[in-house]
Amino acid sequence: MDSVTRREEILRILTARTEPVSAAVLAERFGVTRQIIVKDMALLKAKNPAILSTPRGYLYSQAEGGCRRVFTVCHRAEEMEEELNLIVDLGGRVLTTSVNHPYYGTLDEALNIKSRRDVKKFLARMKESQGEPLLMLTKGKHAHLVEAEDEETLDEIAAALKQKGFLLFS
Repeated sequence: MDSVTRREEILRILTARTEPVSAAVLAERFGVTRQIIVKDMALLKAKNPAILSTPRGYLYSQAEGGCRRVFTVCHRAEEMEEELNLIVDLGGRVLTTSVNHPYYGTLDEALNIKSRRDVKKFLARMKESQGEPLLMLTKGKHAHLVEAEDEETLDEIAAALKQKGFLLFS
């Protein structure tokens, strides 16, 4: 199988699944190395921002809303709940969070937070696992990919984040 066909098949697999698929699983499926899959995914992600990298593998984020925007923000860990609630209260869905670490590069996590209930569950899981949020690696600076019904909603979210002093740029 040539690389173009393999990438088309990878995209088909990702769009058909709701759970992440690891590079190791894809490598075994196609009889190639994990590194080849990582390179394939980099090419696919460059053309398709709906493909998300997670610690458990790659995920295709099905668009529920019509528009997406990346918000780069900065705040303390104890302000996460306020920030996430602000976004979902205004009609946003937080698809991912990511940081640009000077040594590790871009680290991102799929969140798929669309309600206050999701925010509470996310924070409870973090507390239960005694994990630290990614923003701790970058002194509070991180980015969220947010989806909303329209650009007006994303503009409202940007204005609210700016008013709270969280927004660096969008």
